[in-house]
Amino acid sequence: MKLVNLQCPNCSGSLVKEGENLVCHACGGTFSIDYDESDVEFEKIKTEPERDQRRLEHEKELLEKKFELEQKALRESEKRAQIRSFRKRLIITLIIVFAVIGSLTLSIIMAQITAEQNARYNASIETEKKPTNTPRPSPTPTPAPNYHITPEDVEDLMDDLIEVGQKAEMDIDQCGAFKGSGAIKFFDKTDAVFVDAYIVTDIPEQKLSRSNRVVLIYEVTWYNEDAGEQKCYDAVYFEGLKIYPGDTKVVCDYAPETIIRSDAAWGWGMAYSFEEYDQCYRENVSALGGNVTPIKAEEPDSDSD
Repeated sequence: MKLVNLQCPNCSGSLVKEGENLVCHACGGTFSIDYDESDVEFEKIKTEPERDQRRLEHEKELLEKKFELEQKALRESEKRAQIRSFRKRLIITLIIVFAVIGSLTLSIIMAQITAEQNARYNASIETEKKPTNTPRPSPTPTPAPNYHITPEDVEDLMDDLIEVGQKAEMDIDQCGAFKGSGAIKFFDKTDAVFVDAYIVTDIPEQKLSRSNRVVLIYEVTWYNEDAGEQKCYDAVYFEGLKIYPGDTKVVCDYAPETIIRSDAAWGWGMAYSFEEYDQCYRENVSALGGNVTPIKAEEPDSDSD
């Protein structure tokens, strides 16, 4: 606030504020007050409506800025949505284009193949129409292999089959067994000794190439430090053995398999065995329903090499 004159310019008397003016009681002179808009006192004497008006204008300004920010965010969101939509349409369009190109390419290739086949067919017809005195030989059918294997047929293979089967048995080197209160004790396999071998032929409900098996039974030893040793029986089989016509050797893939175990098995996990020999024989041999023939064989001597 600026005070133009604190003393009366006429009589040098004291000035007193009355309303909006300064008055000299000595000579009765009246003087006006010049206010600065930034003056704190001026702000204090402003009326309540003016302050309310300024507050409303400030709130309006804040709302307008907020609205502008919301509109900007909305435009950005719509822009991103448009970009995603454009990319999606572009990908779908590319897929359709590639599919059409692939279909057209396949059609062209198939048309070329058909044309070549027709050309060969027409050429063969023309050839057949030509007279010839040389009779064409009849095609010789390829003889089917023999799947009815006998013990004598596999005699030379037995040492190899036993050795491969024993390795497959030892590869299953651990199992779990329920003992006592139901807790599982884990056993390690320590040995697998060959016991017997059988040929099972004419297995029902099997195609000819899978209608025979050579089954090898082993006595396996499981060991647990607390429970000790557990003697069991397990088996592996070789399937689809055959002899080609004109040959005497049996063809075998040397890929031993094991059966899917039943509730009669001892142990838990991937390494089931049978506590009784008869159980192992029933599950691996007689349950197949074919003709069973024992094979006389002995476990190969590992020290013979």
